[in-house]
Amino acid sequence: MTKVQRILWDYGMMTVGTAITAIGINGFYVPAKISDGGISGVGIILLYLLHVPLWVSLTVLNVPLLWLSKKLWGNRVGTRTVYGTLMLSVMVGIIRIGAVTHNVLLATVYGGLLSGVGLGMVFRARGTTGGSDVIARLLTRFLPITMGQGMMVVDFFVIAAFGLVFNPTLAMYSLIALFISSRAIDVVQEGVSYARAFTIVSQKPDIIAAKVLEVMDRGVTRIGAYGEYTKEPREILYVVITRSEVSTLKELIYSVDSTAFVVVATVHEVVGEGFRKPPLEV
Repeated sequence: MTKVQRILWDYGMMTVGTAITAIGINGFYVPAKISDGGISGVGIILLYLLHVPLWVSLTVLNVPLLWLSKKLWGNRVGTRTVYGTLMLSVMVGIIRIGAVTHNVLLATVYGGLLSGVGLGMVFRARGTTGGSDVIARLLTRFLPITMGQGMMVVDFFVIAAFGLVFNPTLAMYSLIALFISSRAIDVVQEGVSYARAFTIVSQKPDIIAAKVLEVMDRGVTRIGAYGEYTKEPREILYVVITRSEVSTLKELIYSVDSTAFVVVATVHEVVGEGFRKPPLEV
């Protein structure tokens, strides 16, 4: 993929991502009076209290926040941030669909999934949709909290406002939507846990490494280590495989060394030979 193709791909992904988010907002969140926090949550409250169209609220609230970010910190507001922010307002304005379901629980689950998948696509394309991250950063300037904690504070107050404006039950549904949306964003950005990383400590590293290469056709990395208890140098083997190969590798290891010490870790994304090709950075 060339540089131009990657740029077009990223902007296309941001466009589709904001459209999916808009479907989640208009088709599920707005009719059910729930939200996963952020500026869109404030917009839904204003929609029901003052009848302000949601796309207007998103634009009016986000544009000053982008300006404030540039004014306070002097950082360049990237074109992807501006594009993602304005495109979400546009998509919310033009994708006008009615309630997909009148079941609040279903609206919570599917609204959270769609919102999370859409935002995850935007983030994966190295864009943002503006909004609450600017407020969170402002809070870190005056309070001894981290950026992540600042985001949690913003979302908490937005969802608390839902409880005051509507009712506590809808606020609790909004918390569920926030959790689902956050997990969906993580999955889109990091990938599903389709791989496993094996760390192997054995008295027979040579035989195990040879069998992994021969039988499984997987790469093996040797890491020099020192046993604190035995006071002896030894080698640790590091192998990354797919989920379907876990049982095969375990059987292979213990057929060679029944006393081997093995640690298996979940891997969300693997880039390189035998897995995904590395993306072209621009």
